[in-house]
Parts: sequence; C-alpha cells; structure tokens
Amino acid sequence: MSGIPILGHPGMGEALARYGRIGGNQGGILPGMLVSVAAVEGEPYLRSATAAMPQYHRLALDDPHMQMQYHLAGYGSTHEEAVTRLTGEAVERYAAIMAMPLFAERVEYASYRSLSSRHRCLPPELLGVFDAEQQRQVARMMHRYSPELPTEDDVIAWIACPSLTRPGEEVYLPAQLVFLGFRSDPGAADKLFTPSFSTGTAAHVSLDKALLGALVEAVQIDAFILNWYTGAKAPLIDLDADGRELLAAAGLAPDGPYEVRASLLTRPELPLPNIGVTLVRQDGKLPYIAFGLQADPDPRRALLRGAAEATAILGIGMFSTVFDLPNVHFAQTSSAYTDLDTNVLWFAAPGEAERKLTAVESRVDGRIGFAALPSYADGDTAAIRRLLADLAGVSEFAGYLDFTPPELADTPWRVVRAVVPELLSMCLPGFPPKGHPRMREHGGVTHVVPHPLP
Repeated sequence: MSGIPILGHPGMGEALARYGRIGGNQGGILPGMLVSVAAVEGEPYLRSATAAMPQYHRLALDDPHMQMQYHLAGYGSTHEEAVTRLTGEAVERYAAIMAMPLFAERVEYASYRSLSSRHRCLPPELLGVFDAEQQRQVARMMHRYSPELPTEDDVIAWIACPSLTRPGEEVYLPAQLVFLGFRSDPGAADKLFTPSFSTGTAAHVSLDKALLGALVEAVQIDAFILNWYTGAKAPLIDLDADGRELLAAAGLAPDGPYEVRASLLTRPELPLPNIGVTLVRQDGKLPYIAFGLQADPDPRRALLRGAAEATAILGIGMFSTVFDLPNVHFAQTSSAYTDLDTNVLWFAAPGEAERKLTAVESRVDGRIGFAALPSYADGDTAAIRRLLADLAGVSEFAGYLDFTPPELADTPWRVVRAVVPELLSMCLPGFPPKGHPRMREHGGVTHVVPHPLP
C-alpha cells in the first residue's frame, strides 16, 4: 500500500502568502479574509476554506442586477491544500469572468460562410448543440439567445485561437463558447445560441500545469455528461484496502453515515482515469446524495480528489437549509434546473428519495477492481503529450487561449482556457445538449433527470 498521493502543495506559510498576494482589503482581486467552513458533528471531516468573490460579473457583463454564484471554495486533506485550492479557484473564476475585455480587439464579426472562405472555423452544427425545441425554450428563458438554430449565414462573433491538435495553426471559434457570459454587439447584429461555462478553464503556478488542468477538465466533463444522459453506463469500482485508505483521507470513514459508490467514467477513446464518487446517506436524511467527479493521470489521485469533492459538496445541502431555505424549496418544487445550484439541492433533499437513488443507480453497469486501473502517464509533460494525441483523434477544432489577467502578472499564477467543441461540455442540468453530434452518436438523451454536479 502506497502513501496518500498529495502533490504540489506548499507549506501553510507559503499557501497563505500566495493567498495574500491576490487577496487584500485595499487591493487584490478578492477580500483578504478567508473562512474555514465549520465542521458538523457526525459528518465527514475535510479541511476546507471559502471566501467572498466581489461581483465582477456586473462590471464585465455590464449588468448591475445580474446574479451569479462563483462556487468559490477549496478543500483537501490538509489546511494548506484547502487554501491553495481556494486561491487557484479564485484566480480561475476571476480570469474567466474578466477575460473578454482582454481580447475585445481580436473579436471578428462574420458569418460562417464568409469566414470559412478565409480561415478554418467551427461549423454551425458544433455551435447549435440544442435541438429546435430546446433552442426555443432557451430563448424564452434567456432573451438574448436566438430562438432558431445557427445557419451558415448568421453573423456571430469569432476569436482566433491557437489549435490544440494542429500545432502552429489557428482555429476560429465562436466567442460565445470561449468567454463566460459573452454578450452580443448591437452594432454588429451578431447572434447568440449557446451559453458557456468556466469548465475547461484552469489556473496553476505554471503554464504547463494550467494547460494540463484545462485539458483534464474538458475530458472529465465529456465523460460525465455522456454517462449521465445517454446509455453509456459506467462500471462500479470495487475498492480494496488502498482505495478505502484514500476515502479515509477524504474524510470518509468506513463506519461513517454515507455509503460510498465510485464508478469509472473513463472513455475508451479518451482513456484518462476518470472517477465519479457518489455519497448516499444511509439513514435517508439530509444531505441525501452528493456527487464528486475528478480525472487524473493517476487513478489514485482521481479517486481521492473525487471523494474529497463529493464530501465538500455535502456542505451545500446542509448549510443551504439554514441560509438559503427559499432556494431549497424552489429546487424541490419548480426549478427548471437552468443553474448549477438547484440541481445539487434537489439531490441533497430526502424527498423523492427512491427516484433520486434510482437515477444514480441507473448510470452504472458491471464492476471493475480498483487495483486493475492503469496509470495514464508519468509526469505532467507526458500527460499533456498523450492527452493532445488522444484529443487529436476526436477533435479537429480544439483551441486554447492564455487567460492570465494582467493584474496577476507579478504572481506565478497562469490561467488557460481550453475549448474542445467536439466533446460535450458542462450543461444546464435541465437542458442536456440533445443536438450535439457526440450526444447523437451515443444514442441521444435517454436519461432526463438533471445531473448532480455544481
């Protein structure tokens, strides 16, 4: 049995110093105060930290009333890991929401028909990922989106990105897929079709590590969306003594209140170890179900981090009943699940327990031993090279941008945004992309329950 795989985290002094360089009451990108989340007696104990992100989206998106949840938190087996992850998440969220002004001068407005005569650019079928009825529904709920699917003659905003799968080349991607909350320009009369998410954006203390994190996120979400909404079921993982030790490091004791179910979501065409961890409260009380997802070149780290994420998500169900009871009620009664909060609250509540458990159990089939899971690559460089080679087998239009904000130029932090349009990205839980080619290739949407990821 090998040790717990905790890599890349500094001591507590260095972790706080890194946080202090971006957080301060007179400067920085977020307040200087961070909070360690309260432990709850009888619940899994995991070190965690959170902080308040200013409402930058109201400035970046020019909407003084817009509401957005940043889901800003860090967690881990040690306090320094929790603070380090919190700092990285703060950098990532800030960069994602403030990126658009950095690239405004590079945005080009054109139709696909016009631009494709001069450049390699994403075809409309990979932008219009909903079916026709879903597109109309999205337009009714979010009025800035078009009620019709994109055509080759619709004017949209484009951004040139270095290609991930064709070194030395550029690919033009729709800006609405690259930038979070992208807004159309009335003067250009460009159209919007698809909301974007921060998934595929990663921060780290080197550009290579940030790129690796962004690629891993793109692959792990694709596998999860396929598993949750289509017939692509995943085997349960039989955990040995090593696996159980990893769960304990994530705060999940063998005699604890939750049944732990780990499943292998790895796709054969993208064989990066990808593990989903579902926690089901055995007494049927709140929080009832929580889900965590992580991919990593080392399957042991994927299990540890997936279990830690699920453990951290338990707190959303517990504390929301104290501080956000109206939203808890809304999640159980009338939400269309067009956000990444009410879906988590729906699974956390004990009502309709049988339906929720059935939804989780319907996503698995078969079993596999934990010890049988192979490592993907040795070291970050080898992992990046293999991931790019694997992605080249499924993607022609993958691209990336360096999102590092100039405000952080004197820090070691770097932020990378990777977009792989041929893969399924994070989606609104109530609106899986029924029209996406990859979804259709796997039999289409057959499971209509909202997914449980925040």
